[in-house]
Amino acid sequence: MKNDSFRKRLTEKLWYTFRDRFYSERVEDMPVIQNINFTATRPQKKAIISYLTTSYIADWGNQNIGRTQPLEILSIVKVLSDLNYTIDIVNCNDLNALPIVAAKEYDLIFGFGEVFYQLTLKHPNAMSIIYMTEHHPDFADREEKKRIAYFYERHRKKARIVRSGNFYKSHYFDQRYSAVITMSEVEPYLKEYENLFAIFPTGMMNTNFVFESKEHDTARKHFLWLGSYGAVHKGLDLLLDVFENREDIILHIAGLSEEDEKLLKPSKKRNIINHGYLNIQSTAFLEVVAKCSFIALPSCSEACSTSITTGMIHGLIPVVMEDSGFNRLEENAIFLKDFKISYLDKELTKISEIPADDLQIFSKKVYDFARQYFVLNYFESKLKQIMNTVLETQKHG
Repeated sequence: MKNDSFRKRLTEKLWYTFRDRFYSERVEDMPVIQNINFTATRPQKKAIISYLTTSYIADWGNQNIGRTQPLEILSIVKVLSDLNYTIDIVNCNDLNALPIVAAKEYDLIFGFGEVFYQLTLKHPNAMSIIYMTEHHPDFADREEKKRIAYFYERHRKKARIVRSGNFYKSHYFDQRYSAVITMSEVEPYLKEYENLFAIFPTGMMNTNFVFESKEHDTARKHFLWLGSYGAVHKGLDLLLDVFENREDIILHIAGLSEEDEKLLKPSKKRNIINHGYLNIQSTAFLEVVAKCSFIALPSCSEACSTSITTGMIHGLIPVVMEDSGFNRLEENAIFLKDFKISYLDKELTKISEIPADDLQIFSKKVYDFARQYFVLNYFESKLKQIMNTVLETQKHG
């Protein structure tokens, strides 16, 4: 007991001494947000969202967001608020947040991650909605391992698994949830779930972008890879292996992480241009968009990646893998059926030779589709529709 008391006093003294030195870090690292939409004037249901708390910390009106999730989370909260929930938000993998909300009883648990899983175990009578911002974990793990093995086969370098298993694990699906909302393919859940819903992520839009005719005779030779960490998972290594042995087509790379750049070591050739980080709101991004007809992402597993939705909002034609998370794009994308280099080499030749007039029509169709489905207004209305359907099903279940 004496040791506990001393430790507590020492901790408090250190905290009061140093806390102001970490003020901005304290704000940015808020693990729990509680009582959103709470009112004492009427009965309310309680919901908890296991996702990210950053939506309620930063000033999104005065900075470049760089991601779509924060604004989507605000829309999720808006929908639940309109349904008369008081809402808590916790970081999806921060188990230290669980004791803070341990005394509460929840009617709805929404989200993903280890925190979501633990909350559903603790509140078995609550309605639970798992929100899939990735492909099914079994698919993602299997396909990423294939890509890592193929990379080693070609380059004798070991890449590590960086995308799969961080937020979704196979054992999470050992239990049944009230509903599944997925941004990826629906097929892995069809046998288990009737309450299964698909939703598109939003995309980022450069506010100065204006869709107009493009010189596709030239632009059809230009492909943009827009990504982040996990370049082998996202197929950049495959593109590099094709473009490094060609001169007639040009690859633009944006968002390559330092770790991936050290691993892949892109050749310094005229037809391989590494732009580094590209701010979507920048003139530089619009210049790249103007040069390219296509945005290529031969990723092994996605949930209709926001790099693709962002490219499509700017009229870029997506070139993506079949069954990897983009199937709902249907005729608004070019689908690759294999990831082997010989196949990709031939397909990219065919794609780069599509007539310019056809590409102008294709690009406009892609842009119109994206402007309808990859915007916050649609996201929010779709989620509201889904939630109303789930609640109605629960009422009569």
